[in-house]
Amino acid sequence: LCAVRYTGVAGAAFRQEQHRRTLPPGQEDTVTMTVTYGEYQPHVGNQDALKLTVAAAVQETGQVLAKELLVRLHTPELTLTV
Repeated sequence: LCAVRYTGVAGAAFRQEQHRRTLPPGQEDTVTMTVTYGEYQPHVGNQDALKLTVAAAVQETGQVLAKELLVRLHTPELTLTV
């Protein structure tokens, strides 16, 4: 997991996890990673995003699969009632 600047430049990874799963053909599995504001806040600016990169390998063939997910961060709207 790393921050990506609005220019598209990725920063250094600030969190890494490794999970091993063995799945039969046609099966799916879900891995959840919770990232708190306190953890990513020092790495992002006003117009940044978070990029999650995931890699997997097929043990029998050595085939490697990689996917990326870009999560854009938005500042919540502020509503004032007077």
